[in-house]
Amino acid sequence: MSEMNLESGIVLIDKPAGMTSFSVVARIRRILHVKKVGHAGTLDPFATGLLTVAVGRATRVLRYMENHNKTYLATMVLGKKTSTGDVEGEVIGGKMPSAEEVSSLMANDGAEIRKAVSSMIGEITQVPSVYSAIKINGRPAYDYARKGEQVEMKSRTVTIHSIEVHRIFEEQGVIRVNMTVSCSKGTYIRSLCEDIGEKLGYGAFCEELRRLSSGQYKLSEACTLEKIEEMVQAGEYGFFLSEDTVFTSFPKVEVSRKEAKALGNGKKLDFSLFRDRMEKVKDVTSGARVLACCEGRSIAVIYVSDEAGQLMIREERVLEDVR
Repeated sequence: MSEMNLESGIVLIDKPAGMTSFSVVARIRRILHVKKVGHAGTLDPFATGLLTVAVGRATRVLRYMENHNKTYLATMVLGKKTSTGDVEGEVIGGKMPSAEEVSSLMANDGAEIRKAVSSMIGEITQVPSVYSAIKINGRPAYDYARKGEQVEMKSRTVTIHSIEVHRIFEEQGVIRVNMTVSCSKGTYIRSLCEDIGEKLGYGAFCEELRRLSSGQYKLSEACTLEKIEEMVQAGEYGFFLSEDTVFTSFPKVEVSRKEAKALGNGKKLDFSLFRDRMEKVKDVTSGARVLACCEGRSIAVIYVSDEAGQLMIREERVLEDVR
């Protein structure tokens, strides 16, 4: 099918281990025979699970998919540190607990470990791994690391909303921790595992990582690449979600046709005309994005801008022109 007659939208992928997020995008391009494909929220090659992909016109809303909170299922291994912070790296340190220390760590249902894990809940500072996909001068950090080039990884503040420890178990002297982590965008679970290991004094790395959700999108709604290819070959495109689903959690305000046309033409509107309509929108004068709707249709993403002391409504992205 050509890009002209292909329904654009959001596609939820269950990414397999061993693939980069970019290679998933490339595979979708080949399956759908389209050029405009992008993803939100990179998953490392060793990680699996939910990767949100936008196709066709829906790529215009990718920016609004990147700030979502995420949920991950992770397995942490205590006692070893690796060069990458995950299972793919070389062991570069750590301290394997002795039999006596294992017994102490496992006592009272792993109380000491659970305490260290719980201490990470809230706002924390992380230093991303040099093997992360974070961009530095347009290149992913791991590209520098693999070529032996030194780069400075700046710390960042992230929020860990909750951590649920499912199981702490010991196998041949190695302690593993299975846990579900709910966190803000930009959180590195590998770094979280390393920090927990440091707090306990043994070091740790992330052995398995699976993304369960991103904002309102759930892994249970995702398809494998093989399933999508199979559906396309059968002429079925039910895996597409509307781009409107991106704005499910956005505050909404109703605008008139005249206002919708003005926004579509890039005109600024006096905020005083919207004040009553936006009185319940949190942080409306501090950069909050709002979905402008007209007659049941999503028209534009708007925000409040201070123009020389006067508050004005501006459009950030026009979604549909009103004639």
